Amino acid sequence: MRKNLILGVSALFFNLALMAQPLRPAEAPSEIPGPGSIRGIIHDSTTQGNIEYATVGLYRMADSTLVNGVVTGPDGAFIFRDVLPGTYYVDANFIGYEQKRISTLVIASQRTALDLGVVVMHPDITQIGEVHVVAQSQRVEYKIDKKVVNVAQDISSAGGSLVNVLENTPSVEVDVEGNVSLRGSSNFQLLIDGKPSIIGGSEGLQQIPASAVQSIEIITSPSAKYDPDGAAGIINVVMKKQRNNGVGGIINASVGTKNKYSTDFLLNFKHQKLNYFIGGEYADQHNYNTGENERRTYLGDTTTTIRATNEGEFSRKSLNLKMGFDYALSDKSVLSLSGAIGNREFRRDFNSLGSWFTAPASKDSFFLEESNSRDKDAYYNLNLDYQKRYDDKGHELQASVYYANSGEEEAEEDIVRKTDGSFHLVGTEPKRTRARTETPEQELRIELDYTRPVSFGKIEAGLQSRLDKDRGTYIYEDYLSGSEWLQDDSISNTLEYRDLLESGYLIVSGPLGKFEYQTGIRAEYDNRTLEQKTSSQSFTYEKFHFFPSFYLTRKLSEAHQLQFTYSRRIQRPNERNLNPFIEFRGADNVFFGNPALRPEFTNAFELNYQYTFKKGFISLETYYRGTYDKITQLNGYDTIAGRPVFTFTTINASKDYSLGMELMTNLELTKWWQLNLTGNLFHYQLNGMVDNREVTSRSMTWRTNFNSSFKLKWDTRLQISGFYNGPSRTLQGSREGFFVANVALRKEMLKKKLTLSLNARDILSTGVFSFTSEGNDFYTHNTGRRESPVVMLNLTFRINNYRQAANRSDGNGDSDMNGMDDMM
Repeated sequence: MRKNLILGVSALFFNLALMAQPLRPAEAPSEIPGPGSIRGIIHDSTTQGNIEYATVGLYRMADSTLVNGVVTGPDGAFIFRDVLPGTYYVDANFIGYEQKRISTLVIASQRTALDLGVVVMHPDITQIGEVHVVAQSQRVEYKIDKKVVNVAQDISSAGGSLVNVLENTPSVEVDVEGNVSLRGSSNFQLLIDGKPSIIGGSEGLQQIPASAVQSIEIITSPSAKYDPDGAAGIINVVMKKQRNNGVGGIINASVGTKNKYSTDFLLNFKHQKLNYFIGGEYADQHNYNTGENERRTYLGDTTTTIRATNEGEFSRKSLNLKMGFDYALSDKSVLSLSGAIGNREFRRDFNSLGSWFTAPASKDSFFLEESNSRDKDAYYNLNLDYQKRYDDKGHELQASVYYANSGEEEAEEDIVRKTDGSFHLVGTEPKRTRARTETPEQELRIELDYTRPVSFGKIEAGLQSRLDKDRGTYIYEDYLSGSEWLQDDSISNTLEYRDLLESGYLIVSGPLGKFEYQTGIRAEYDNRTLEQKTSSQSFTYEKFHFFPSFYLTRKLSEAHQLQFTYSRRIQRPNERNLNPFIEFRGADNVFFGNPALRPEFTNAFELNYQYTFKKGFISLETYYRGTYDKITQLNGYDTIAGRPVFTFTTINASKDYSLGMELMTNLELTKWWQLNLTGNLFHYQLNGMVDNREVTSRSMTWRTNFNSSFKLKWDTRLQISGFYNGPSRTLQGSREGFFVANVALRKEMLKKKLTLSLNARDILSTGVFSFTSEGNDFYTHNTGRRESPVVMLNLTFRINNYRQAANRSDGNGDSDMNGMDDMM
């Protein structure tokens, strides 16, 4: 069956590839289906890139009556069909740009076709006294299929990581420890320039400096073209690039309170057919947190309580070097080779003062606990891309090979010392444990994508082969005395993991009456093997999966648009979630995997409305997400290795449901004031089995965020932003809400070659995280406070008027090839 599927998809793709030859004239579809037509492409005068979602109106010259209106697509193109004979003019508008008018357009006969070519729009520049105010792009652009965060417009995140940017971004939540979730789920896929990140999820976002990023794409309903991983959707990070000819570059440096330093650079050389780049990043960030926790366990009529206060330091260091080139083989094809090498280190060092007592018996003790952990990773990746464009209408072929290799090492040591009631050490030997994990990982992806416009719309097809493999060794040691340690072979173990994924997709799109549709299917063969070398156990998972997607869009008018979407997604358990051996995380916390764990599958529906007007956008998104076999953490209490511990594992809960709505608006209130507001309200329900009984958890939660930007005199901008995360519930507990406010100031100097900014995050010190979890035999409550406020001073220097390329990536490694023309 597996071979038949692969051969079937391959045959389909091969037949489509045969269509790559130019159409014979007799087969060519009519370019002018009606009496006449007017077409063109909207370009940005500064970046030379296309402008998507510009509004273009067609008016009669005689009385300025609006005849028709359209919105430009991702390639900046627009077309008016069925235009009757007469004289017209066209107005193009986009927020932050001057209006562009083209007059005296004559449709003289029923077959007149006017091609306006490239229509250039300029940023809106207003002179106030002797001060020039240049219109800025919006911090967040709301597009019907994704949200695009323009990182350069978020002054408050300068000097920080992408997590700081996402804190005030629609559809995204960030807790005080930097853990990111997308519409309430941490199961999202992280891409960098459309490719998988070596370090995934929240940890990967924490490692990427905001200054090195051009934009972030939030995609909550991906099509069948994307990998189906990530139940909540995709976060695609678009790195900075340069399009100008010659030598250009950008250098960033930041320094912050309490030992926070970072710097990065990017240099480009572009000449005729060759574009070469080299860049690097270094960061050394230290953050200081405090908190309290209380744990209770119930055994018979006895309650044991542990209370502790803690303070500690989270530190992250990273060093990365990247380079690559693009070479135009012809005016229709480009070969690209790029790579990166680096290492990163994350440390967590905490001290806790705790007390332990029982009731009704009066046993008690006091202790000092030191917990030190380190996570190091050295990695490199290589990426080879080939793009072949057959015409200027989207007919193209793309091939890609991606390889990544990393070696992760984790180490943890925990020391518990007895004290008296005043927390003075007493003369007893401390209780010490330590553990380390070594996990070399490899990933290989080979992809082929083909796009072909046809008479009824467009066909897209592709194949992908993907291999993920790693070998994890976990070593747990008990302390003897002095410098002597003894490995505990009942806990130490080695695990090998291999996952082979082969897939193909087919997407058909085009007009359907007054609607635009896109329907697709992705077929996937998953062959996963988990070998527990220590216990000589093997666990295999082999399945075919199908992931359909569907989009239906209706343009009600020039300014109003509706869209319905559906997609199916998957969240796969990782090797640690599957490993049945226990893993100590601290002195009294134990995690163990579940080899019977199945992937979770999500059906996601969205109904979206967008209203575009001259001064901004209003967008309303309603969504429903249903997940079955939901992977959920289950907490408990047990006695392991002769001592009581809190246990953590994962299970497949029955189902969960999210039903919500998100209202977003971007407003240019005046020439000097931009305002962005977002509100998200959703109902969440989780059903599952806990302690052999059916449990249902329900919660209604909400989130709101705002961003207000002011253009001041002397090329200066002020930005005030904030967000509130409402309370929520899990299967065994609840989380309280919290609020964070930020302020930032940015100054342009030396004809915009030099930028200086100062920002302060969490200025009110309200970023407090509080979580409660309970079951039949335990209760826990944790409160955490992160360092605040954090003040950063940031400097950016541009070399030779560096300008970023206007990226039109679809988030799957595909982009338009306008840069190819620049290279010829």
